[in-house]
Amino acid sequence: MIRVAGLALLLLLAACHPRAPEGARELVIGTEGLYPPWNFTRADGRLDGFEPDYMRDLCARLHRRCRMVAMDWDGMVGALQTGKIDLIADAVQITPERAAVLWFSRPYALTTGVIATLRDSPLAGLPDRGAMMDFDRHGPDLDARIGRLRKGLSGKVVGVELSGAFDNFLNQSIGPHVTIRYYRTMGERDLDLLNGRIDATLEDESYIRPLLATRDGAALALAGPRMIGGSMGRGEALAFRPGDAALHDAFDGAIAATLADGTVRRLGLKWFRMDATPPVAGKLR
Repeated sequence: MIRVAGLALLLLLAACHPRAPEGARELVIGTEGLYPPWNFTRADGRLDGFEPDYMRDLCARLHRRCRMVAMDWDGMVGALQTGKIDLIADAVQITPERAAVLWFSRPYALTTGVIATLRDSPLAGLPDRGAMMDFDRHGPDLDARIGRLRKGLSGKVVGVELSGAFDNFLNQSIGPHVTIRYYRTMGERDLDLLNGRIDATLEDESYIRPLLATRDGAALALAGPRMIGGSMGRGEALAFRPGDAALHDAFDGAIAATLADGTVRRLGLKWFRMDATPPVAGKLR
């Protein structure tokens, strides 16, 4: 999932904070419960999705009692730094800005940003369909793809989730050529897309692929390149307080085991309709 929080606030909260003794105490894990299929809240209040499933598996491997709590994304990093929660599992993309103030586990998933539009829209023919646009690999090829995308999106209205990083890309790389429309919920954005009130959306592939498999989503298609790197991040990971080495390393080992035994692949196919296993599971802290 690709979102940004104010860097100044993160830096302010990044000071050392005393931890409660570990032992056998219950671990509290922060998530939104509002970002399907990564995490969402069912009618009975139960959290479900990829991450609730995955965290149950990780905690069982570590023989730890864990409790996931739903909270607003805007307050989640503050809750972590002040000790109200022990870690974050909320499809948090690893970005340079976040890595400067948080400790990340090795990535447990790797997803990309994609463009979705109506099947009969002119945007369905955007160039570079399915090609990887990596913003960490600068050069003529990246510049050419950005240029083609800028031309294709010129004059169009693109909907993105509020407090997301996709608008950074659109503002910085596409500029005034495109109109950005912001949404508080993905459901509102999806409805406008399906009804033609916006021309396209830029969203994480893990969200779009399950949407395409629904009855309404069958009217949509992927268009243009897949995007990764830079402000869009290089994979989803658990976030820890800096200095919380014992907890970080324990989960890092458990994540490595789930990557090796196919657990991540199985859960990715279940929730995302794709294998989101990272090709390389390196440590990022």
